Amino acid sequence: MKMMTIFPKKLSSLASMAFPSTLLLALAPTICSAATLRNASPTALPQFHVQDQWKLGGKGGWGFLALDPAAHRLYIPRTNRVMVVDTDTGKLLGEVQGMKNIREIALDDSGKYGFITDPTDGSAGFVHVFDRSSFNVIASVPTGAVPNAIAFDPYSKSIIAFNSHSHSATVIDTATNQVTATIPLSSRPGSAVADGNGAVFATLPSNGEIVRIDVVAKKVSVTWQLAPCTGPTGLAIDSVHHQLFTACEDHKLVTINLETGHATAIADAPPNAGDIDFDVQHNLLFVADASGTVSIFRRESLLKYLRIQQVKTQPGARTMAVSQKDAKAYLVTSQFGKNTGPVSEELQFRPTPIPDTFSVIIVGR
Repeated sequence: MKMMTIFPKKLSSLASMAFPSTLLLALAPTICSAATLRNASPTALPQFHVQDQWKLGGKGGWGFLALDPAAHRLYIPRTNRVMVVDTDTGKLLGEVQGMKNIREIALDDSGKYGFITDPTDGSAGFVHVFDRSSFNVIASVPTGAVPNAIAFDPYSKSIIAFNSHSHSATVIDTATNQVTATIPLSSRPGSAVADGNGAVFATLPSNGEIVRIDVVAKKVSVTWQLAPCTGPTGLAIDSVHHQLFTACEDHKLVTINLETGHATAIADAPPNAGDIDFDVQHNLLFVADASGTVSIFRRESLLKYLRIQQVKTQPGARTMAVSQKDAKAYLVTSQFGKNTGPVSEELQFRPTPIPDTFSVIIVGR
């Protein structure tokens, strides 16, 4: 976020008087932060709406999205492969293949490599490393049981994969693609995000907690109870203002202070909330839900958020990534039908993606 050294009108007039320079320097950071929040969120802006929908088709479900705005690429896990889409044209550039049951993707800061969690059939877990130019898998690193969430820490150049069944986090050195540590966790991890400065945060939904992992020390450095928030789902971060965001089972949106761990309810969350993302550049919080709605909140101050819009997309579109460049939200879903294959009675009545109806929905303004 670009910081602005602008004084409010009243203080500017005072500054022209004989104020000591040390006092003005002491006040400047607070004034600057407040001015930045105000000026980054003008009130007269175009409305958000569905700008486009790219029909990509193909079989299989999907995992969590990874967006590379600099390279204009969207990475979409599709069960046994990753679809790579050009965000300028909506065209499929290619696929990363040769995997079994992939979940989530992290991208390094070199622009060269991507990392994918793959629980396979539950008997063995891996992080697959792929070349972002050739789309070839170049390494497969063993993890704990059922790796799911994953994050890249640019400070230590490490990948942290969170293992759902073994209740642990696997730390991988991206220079060697070797495991350097396995960090035990007190329960099943959920979502995870990195702050870019050597810390990775993860939800422990059944405990109603968030843990902070010191990646350099390779240990959990602090655990925060989020009560009265229970079952935190989804996680977003604003490293500039030291805030985390999550949605709770009681349909509340909560922000967590990264210094103290204090949780504050800031708004109502929609039922069946899915992914949550924060656009630091424009001070906008996005929440997708299973009904096919994106709720957009504007930050008025660090603890005040105003819901400015709800955009209808398509049922099932709760998987989302938001571009920090232009505040565009990318969501994926498909049409759903009854499972007619040789499956259990329970699965027969579970909504199943209809082949070749998969698409990407773009919400922007």
